[in-house]
Amino acid sequence: MKINVGTAVNIDVTQFQIAVTSSPSPRIDFSLQDAGISFGIVGSLAMLFGIAINITSKINKISFTVDGIQEALKLHATNAEKIKELDKRFDIHLQDYVNYKDANLLSHNGLGERIDHKWDRSESEFNAMKTNIKDLQSFLHRTNDFKIRE
Repeated sequence: MKINVGTAVNIDVTQFQIAVTSSPSPRIDFSLQDAGISFGIVGSLAMLFGIAINITSKINKISFTVDGIQEALKLHATNAEKIKELDKRFDIHLQDYVNYKDANLLSHNGLGERIDHKWDRSESEFNAMKTNIKDLQSFLHRTNDFKIRE
């Protein structure tokens, strides 16, 4: 058998043997068991995907919580610095109060000692006057018949 391809080429097909085996087209059998396995795989993948999303969301919550804790710690650190400043100021005021109290106590005790000293001196003066008055009364009584009223 000769095939005339165009005008210039003549091919003799009898010389070529083409071995063609006819194989049946692959048949795809999809049974209920295969469908169950496929649905199981798809369900497992969906569950794994859901677990991954759940874990990711929990990690994000933990991350946000840690960020919040860090911000709170920074705030507390600045508050601690303020408290240290206030504590130093309070110590200064407390020392001023102690010094003021000591000064007032010394002044009070000094006044008390001064008053006691003046009282003792006044008491000795009063006793001296009292004895002078008694002497004068006894003198007047002896000389003039002077009567003493008490």
